Amino acid sequence: MNETTDIDVNGSHPRRLRAILFADVAGYSRMMAADEDGTSVRIASLIDKCEQLGAANHGELVQARGDGLFFLFDSVVGAVRLATDVQALADELNQSLADDQKVLLRIGVHMGDVIEVGNQHVGDSVNIASRIESKAPAGTVCISGSVYEQVKHKLNLGFQYIGRMELKNIPDPIDIYKINTDTQVVLMSASPRPRADAHVGQPLEESPVASKPIIAVLPFNNLDNSDQDDFFADGVTEDLITNLSRFHALAVISRSSTFVYKHQDVPLKRVGSELGVHYVVTGSIRKSATRLRLTVELYDCKTDLPIWRERYNRVVDDIFDLQDEITDLISAAVAIQTQSASRVPGRIQVPALIESYTLVLQGQQKIFKYDKEQNFQARAMYQAALSHESDYSRAIAALSRTHNLDWRYSWTEEPEMALEKAHELAQESVLVDPSDARGYGELGFVNLYRKDHDGCLSAFEKALWLNPNDTDIMSNMGDALAHCGRSEEAITLLNKALVLNPFYPDQYLWYLGGAQFNLKQYDEAVRTLKKMNSPAEGRRLLAACYAYMGKKDEARYQAGKVLEAYPNFSLDHWEKVQPDVNPEDTEHFVRGLRLAGLN
Repeated sequence: MNETTDIDVNGSHPRRLRAILFADVAGYSRMMAADEDGTSVRIASLIDKCEQLGAANHGELVQARGDGLFFLFDSVVGAVRLATDVQALADELNQSLADDQKVLLRIGVHMGDVIEVGNQHVGDSVNIASRIESKAPAGTVCISGSVYEQVKHKLNLGFQYIGRMELKNIPDPIDIYKINTDTQVVLMSASPRPRADAHVGQPLEESPVASKPIIAVLPFNNLDNSDQDDFFADGVTEDLITNLSRFHALAVISRSSTFVYKHQDVPLKRVGSELGVHYVVTGSIRKSATRLRLTVELYDCKTDLPIWRERYNRVVDDIFDLQDEITDLISAAVAIQTQSASRVPGRIQVPALIESYTLVLQGQQKIFKYDKEQNFQARAMYQAALSHESDYSRAIAALSRTHNLDWRYSWTEEPEMALEKAHELAQESVLVDPSDARGYGELGFVNLYRKDHDGCLSAFEKALWLNPNDTDIMSNMGDALAHCGRSEEAITLLNKALVLNPFYPDQYLWYLGGAQFNLKQYDEAVRTLKKMNSPAEGRRLLAACYAYMGKKDEARYQAGKVLEAYPNFSLDHWEKVQPDVNPEDTEHFVRGLRLAGLN
């Protein structure tokens, strides 16, 4: 859709506070050039249905063009509902189409004053909505921070904070959120944090990592300019993070936080400030069929200068030795080379074939999407890697993760079998390679929900000894500690995870709120849960907190939203699945839900 036009107006024209929605077809020109007639028919059909949906949501259609729509609403909730309804409709219509025929919409929603000049609707708010739409990835809805504040507690949607973004011809940056209708998936998705909630700057003196050099490894640039090989550059970056994370004398920022900067041109000093680190590692990689060119630089955030820079030209099969060499150089540069040998775990198993490694890296890119279909595809890649090398521990642990996710999100009709399969594979992984934390991390998670509490904590303790900086293992162990009657320890560990993963997923806050709830720190738990970018999955716990605080109206409101999202909610189900070692902890939670009106 064409960009809105700025019009100079004076105060004589009427103004009205409205919610503004822009929708635009991504890749419209390309699609028309490839198939003008077919594209026109498909888009016209979708636009017509969107107009009908707009009327049903009480929207005022201001403009409809060949490639987009412009709606105004009196209700912000109505605008966001239309945006999600439209994307759901587009997804449905696209299911039977080839990829190059799918009509993907970008949608942006904002709210503010709209000025009427004749038959035109103009003003900064209209321009901002248009700019937000242009920032939305194809097939998604993005909303401004002002819209988010209005709808986050009213709609059962997931919200991922994209960041505070500069928009063309708009004087001040705007907070932007992306909507995801799958609230459980959003719970695990990392994102930047709004300034009010973010853990930025240097850690507090009492922080467990304050005395250590803190380092962040940014995603290496893929110089081939090929998305197909991005997985290799990402994988090399992630493995370098893992190698450095194994040093107990280092504090290493999580992959989840550093990968937020992928494809972003951000000054390293600013990165250091936002992540609260002393050092930043950057790099680039160019890979051919047999050769690998790699450049790595270590930057000191305090002096605003690089410490060293190295270039490597090797055969691809040397990648594992090269990763070890770079790890040693970085550790020496930040003065931890004297670390006691007893505190450095043995080398993680490396595959015999580069093909096995490549398949695992490809699967890794998919599994971080937290999507049912992507999880299935990742599993196929891990199985293919194991067809090359049946004793490749990393692939076995990753395969266990796919079954863990099937169980966690009910992506299978046989969840208990998925959990048992995950357990079997996690056990096999740690037997094949006792030096790799990944298998122990999966084993700890499975054992918690098999209610093997001793086995759970033992596996997590081993995992954190092998990789003391893995924040996902920290957060999962924190949750396990809370379920094992050790909530004070859980809070300490979760706070450390928040420091090492400043762009933490909502799951960390959910776990932290749960530990505070166990200790009957209801005010603290409510404050923690309200910091979630996406409040929907925290509502059960919020309802219980408010009930115990005597805030009946708030408790009933949260309970009503739970029932709206899960009409078949069963208190008996939640009582059965709680993996608490102490029955009184389960009863404490269930009683809170019952007091809130959930039965």
